[in-house]
Amino acid sequence: MSNIVKVWNRHNLDHTEKFKGQVIHIPAGKFIEMDYFEAIAFKGQMVPYIRMKNGLQDPKSYKMIDLDKDDVEKVKAFLAGHRDEEKEKVYVCERCGKEFLTKNGLMKHIKKNHLDDMVEKEARDELIDDEDV
Repeated sequence: MSNIVKVWNRHNLDHTEKFKGQVIHIPAGKFIEMDYFEAIAFKGQMVPYIRMKNGLQDPKSYKMIDLDKDDVEKVKAFLAGHRDEEKEKVYVCERCGKEFLTKNGLMKHIKKNHLDDMVEKEARDELIDDEDV
């Protein structure tokens, strides 16, 4: 899955803008493909406000950029799933640094390998008495 989205020019005039040192040109009613995070930054970048002789904004300076909604939803779903995988809870033994996916796995490890290292007598006795571990 890539983070590429379509960036649409919804204006009836071509849109040209300098973005991060590069000139971006999107023809009227057309799109270009861009990385999702770059597209967000591009869409939010301010463009100069140009006035006509009568004081109104020149239609050429309107920025009518839109991101393809289906592409954005796909990227957001991918990123949400990716973040959940990264944030999977891990239990780490403070004595040796070994990692476990469950608390019970960590407790079994401590009971088997580090019981004599425990300083708190009450916690040690509780661990010894726990039959589930």
